[in-house]
Amino acid sequence: MSLLEEAWEEALEGLVVHQDRQVVYLNPKAASLLGVNRAKVVGRPLILALRDHRLEALALHGGERLLDVRDRLLWAKALPGRLYLLDETEAQRRLKDLQEAAKTLAHELRTPLSGMGPLLEALTPRSEQEEEVLELLKAEVARLSRLVQGLSPIQPGLRRPVALEEVWTRLEKLLGERLKERRVEVHLPHTLTTDPEALLQILLNLLDNALKYGQDPIRLLSHQEGPRLYLEVRDQGEALPDYEGLFLPGRRGTQGGLGQGLGLHLVRRLARALGGEAYARREGGENVFGVSLPLD
Repeated sequence: MSLLEEAWEEALEGLVVHQDRQVVYLNPKAASLLGVNRAKVVGRPLILALRDHRLEALALHGGERLLDVRDRLLWAKALPGRLYLLDETEAQRRLKDLQEAAKTLAHELRTPLSGMGPLLEALTPRSEQEEEVLELLKAEVARLSRLVQGLSPIQPGLRRPVALEEVWTRLEKLLGERLKERRVEVHLPHTLTTDPEALLQILLNLLDNALKYGQDPIRLLSHQEGPRLYLEVRDQGEALPDYEGLFLPGRRGTQGGLGQGLGLHLVRRLARALGGEAYARREGGENVFGVSLPLD
């Protein structure tokens, strides 16, 4: 047995190799996840090993999906002649628990935050410096309120035509000196009909992620494809080992390391609530983090 075969025999990820709809190989983990005897399915029709027409269709046509298969949540990814399987049951349970905890946290924070705004409005600054500090405090309280709203079940607000240049003006005020210290290129010529507050939070989180972990130049741009608008933040940072995983709560962009980051997770939740999707990838030497949203 070769070193590669030994590695797959011990892998925590399931692998099914097939040719002409026949099973050529499956490792012990795949046999366990599928609940089959390896000796009885190798050399037999693929459906006998998978025992699920959705898995068979995925294996034959390619793609990736999260499927509920025999009381397990399996993440299945199909490439020509290969089907990879990963048990996501426990991870999805932890994610559900985390979402419930986030809802509780949002509920507990909402009351003190709602009281801070009026208190700040009641203050009278006595100097230009105090006025500047007060405005920054108001902006931070507003940002925390939006973050708390993001932890709650997403319910987009009133939608209206929003010029992206208008959103950029607000971002400049919120990020202030952090933007001035970096090389940021902006190209946002489009207008779309959406919830302006949710859109602001999406772009704020994407930019914050790039400012923390990316390398200059950082590019914020929009482009249209059919009925959808793509908003992207691109930077020159090193390629990351796992882009999709960064959208899970508790992940941060520092070389894909673990942390308490919720920014990209909230970006995806907000994008989906607006009828879109969030994505990340490596393209042309840049790390690309973006969302696609319906123009109307």
